[in-house]
Amino acid sequence: MIGIVTFTDPRPTALSKEREEAIKQKHNSLIKELSNEFEVLDINAVLGKYERDIFGINSIEEAIKAGRIAKSKDISGVILGLWHWTESNLVTYFLKEANLPVLLYSDGDPAWAGATCVTSVGASLWESSVNEHALRHSRVIGDVELVKSWARAVEAVSELSRKRLLLFGSPYTLGMEHLMDDLPRLKEFIGDFIMLDQYVILHQDVSEEDVERFYGWLLEKTNVKFDEKMLTPDSLKRQIRIYLGAKKVWERYKGEVAGVSIKCQPELSEIYGTTACLIPALFPFNADAFGEKPIVPATCEGDVKGTISSSLLYYLSGKPPLFGDIKYVDDEIVIIANCGASSLYYAKLSEDPEENLRAVTIQGQCQGKSGGALTYRTPPAEFTVARLIRRNGEYYLLYFLAEGVEITEEIEKKLKWGKQWPHTAIKNPLDAQEFINVMGANHLSLVPGDYTEELKLVAKIWGIKAVDLADPLDVREFLL
Repeated sequence: MIGIVTFTDPRPTALSKEREEAIKQKHNSLIKELSNEFEVLDINAVLGKYERDIFGINSIEEAIKAGRIAKSKDISGVILGLWHWTESNLVTYFLKEANLPVLLYSDGDPAWAGATCVTSVGASLWESSVNEHALRHSRVIGDVELVKSWARAVEAVSELSRKRLLLFGSPYTLGMEHLMDDLPRLKEFIGDFIMLDQYVILHQDVSEEDVERFYGWLLEKTNVKFDEKMLTPDSLKRQIRIYLGAKKVWERYKGEVAGVSIKCQPELSEIYGTTACLIPALFPFNADAFGEKPIVPATCEGDVKGTISSSLLYYLSGKPPLFGDIKYVDDEIVIIANCGASSLYYAKLSEDPEENLRAVTIQGQCQGKSGGALTYRTPPAEFTVARLIRRNGEYYLLYFLAEGVEITEEIEKKLKWGKQWPHTAIKNPLDAQEFINVMGANHLSLVPGDYTEELKLVAKIWGIKAVDLADPLDVREFLL
């Protein structure tokens, strides 16, 4: 939920019926625009301002009351309507009480002094820095779409701050030190962590009836190629049991969980003897053998920062996030291919799960003792790519807007290792050397659509540096 509160001039001699009517109309127009996408709390209405001659907040007492209302109503952030003039300290009093992310907004109407008010209030918040939200506030003049981007950003930040990650198996996996993390520090971004051994998945009471139903569903909906070595009916059923066991555990915590990660290697893939590929394939997908289901961001190898990155993209977009390895880079393209499976949504990018499933082939893995990989090639589209990284103890949010590339026969012929994995190709925003130099992980997350403005705003709210890989200056500054 997003709060909206409008301020006005507290000076009695400045009272203007025309001004108050104008700011009321602007306030209501903004609420109407945002209500199509967001739940909105009208703080002026809660204060009973519609029944008074002065519509805007115009006293310290009212500013404090408004701040307390904002704090008590469980909202993610507040848009401050600064349509004409108010005294900056009223906003400071409000923000001391509310202690929430704020955006200073005016529609840029030349009839009124909105720009004067936004710059005065903004400068005062920087000067006072009464809390982190004062220091990191955002300002917008006349761009309602940018206001919506900010609202998406604060809603996503709020969701992540309240939820936990469900981690099956602890990093670090395969000696990758960047998968080790400062978990207490990460609570600046995510609520908490549920850390369980992978054995709990295998220990779940999964019925053979459910396994057979799931097995039949996969045979019916996808193209399954058994090979009598890696992918056999038995190994596929073992993969199904892993998925159903993980799903049973998730169901205990589902209202609390933002995303899931499975370590897999080597305990499942080598020791248990079957890879856990159905987890990254089907958790971030809207259906399985039992019908429609929630989309749950999922990653591999216990990648905590990758799970946060995927979950963030999901809360911004509502789309299943793709997670995978940076498999190949040249000056033209980057190929992302996860080691066995990524969200099946990307097989066709269709809202119809059946269409996506028809484009999936399940065939023998190239690693682990047994199991199937889920093969597809993502069709071209526009994607937002993101990755939370850490360098020298400081967190950064890498992101860029990517144009999808068709995986042609020419590209396909060059693939050897992991050819049976799902592959997604995007245009490289840099040259090969710069891309490799700037990467703080071997994993990336992405979703369809442009959410780059939202990611910049999320980084600002979090108090970390956002690095746009499509901006050479951003990249150079990061690499200094």
